[in-house]
Amino acid sequence: MFTEDIHLAIMPIGGRTDKQKEFFVEFQGDAPDYERAKEIVGELGEFDRYDTAGMVCDAIDSIARHLAWEGQALFEIIYDEEQIYLNGLTTKNIFRVFNWYLQLIPPSDWELWKRKMSLVTKKKIWKVQMPHELGGVWGYKKVLRKLRKYNHLGPGFYRRDLERGTTVNGFDFLRYVRDSEIYFNSVTKAWGWNRRDWSQDKCTEFYTFHRMLSFKHAQALLREHIIREINRLLQKLEIKCKLVVAGLPTSNDILKIKTEMQRGELSFAEVTDKVAM
Repeated sequence: MFTEDIHLAIMPIGGRTDKQKEFFVEFQGDAPDYERAKEIVGELGEFDRYDTAGMVCDAIDSIARHLAWEGQALFEIIYDEEQIYLNGLTTKNIFRVFNWYLQLIPPSDWELWKRKMSLVTKKKIWKVQMPHELGGVWGYKKVLRKLRKYNHLGPGFYRRDLERGTTVNGFDFLRYVRDSEIYFNSVTKAWGWNRRDWSQDKCTEFYTFHRMLSFKHAQALLREHIIREINRLLQKLEIKCKLVVAGLPTSNDILKIKTEMQRGELSFAEVTDKVAM
């Protein structure tokens, strides 16, 4: 759920939003760079979009999903005559060796690819990593490892006994749930993740919205980082065009909203409207 929630609504779905009236997306550049930039960004998404906003939102969401899964995303830049294509790569079994990237092919695929490894120059790889404000690659992977450590449905022996229909003596399941919730909240503190729990049985209404803003702030940091990386890619490809996404609450905007809420200058309803997609 954590990895899904990170990219969920990081951008307006389909490039449309009723809440953020000033939202817009544009490529700033002259033809033919303008068209080339749109083609490149279109390669990053999963769906064919005919409108610019929808295409960009899909591309950013797709990259955010890869970052949420693995902490980084790799793409091979393929030059085909005058066309440029981006091919997504798995980050598993890929190693950086000086100015090269070495990919070890699993033995089961040796016959298919007729080789045991692939070597690609650094110049043909575009890499996007989790921003350092959110822990970077290794800090983020550490969060994922910790989240996998415990199961909120109970430890293995407890679940196995339930399947057998036997009773578990001396095990306090409610205490386990409480302790696991405290643990998960601690692990994801930098993100402000609420585990999709909006109940206020164990926290105040103020804290519920404070944590929601923390998560929105993390998403804004990630969104801004991805947009910067896309523009860095366009520069790398010598495409004189810039992607501009405006009208969404920035990370600084959200910090300001949080401060105003703490001062009592904004109601919870106003806070929700300001950060909604």
